[in-house]
Amino acid sequence: MAETTHCHTHGDCEQTFVCSHLTEGTAGLGFNRGEPSDDDPLPNAWCDNCDLIYQAHNGWNDESEALIEVRVVCSGCYELARIRNTRTDVSFEDLANLRWKCGTCEEWHYGPCLAFSYRAPVYWGKENEAANQAALLSTLNELPSNLLNEDVCILDGEYYFIRGNIHLPIIGTTETFNWGVWGSLSHENFEKFLATVDDPNRAELPPMFSWLSSSIDEYPDTVNIKMFAHIQEPPLRPTFELEPTDHPL
Repeated sequence: MAETTHCHTHGDCEQTFVCSHLTEGTAGLGFNRGEPSDDDPLPNAWCDNCDLIYQAHNGWNDESEALIEVRVVCSGCYELARIRNTRTDVSFEDLANLRWKCGTCEEWHYGPCLAFSYRAPVYWGKENEAANQAALLSTLNELPSNLLNEDVCILDGEYYFIRGNIHLPIIGTTETFNWGVWGSLSHENFEKFLATVDDPNRAELPPMFSWLSSSIDEYPDTVNIKMFAHIQEPPLRPTFELEPTDHPL
């Protein structure tokens, strides 16, 4: 059975070893390793500079290992290091001349667009829109039956949603691609969220179970994928963590 290590970010996970250059959030340094197998799914990894040492000494041995620094990492950090440091054929610099128009500010921007968002949960319809206008103008002494603004949504007085972000790591960089989506909350968690909207300590709230409530283009059906909402300090929106499945998202 593989040994485990405790990670402050990922908890108790299977451990492996990488060169020190692949830690601390580095990117674009190359990611070299043996072929993963059932017996060794997380083979030791090293950057391109350390690979020069590896090649010069015909592999790892006492002499070559004395020239590098090795660190223990968990399986989660290992995977992030792989994504960030794997070299790609296209860099952000190659995409610098891309031009796109923002749907929010209506301005033209250059470079890759790394964020797309959805205005409302997939369940929100025209009939709710009509009721929403009155709710937005009311003094909200109690929760309305239908409400949609930039951060929260109530549907038919029974279903509750918050807007948050799914961050997808981009291979070869420290950047992430962001889907701005909606997730459901229980009535109890929704009220906790509203009660701490302006509280700088709200990030201490435990993760809240949620169902993904946006249909993301170019993927198989994404509605009702299980996830957890991690509440961030104001004014940041929550971060959604998807439950691991075989879904391509």
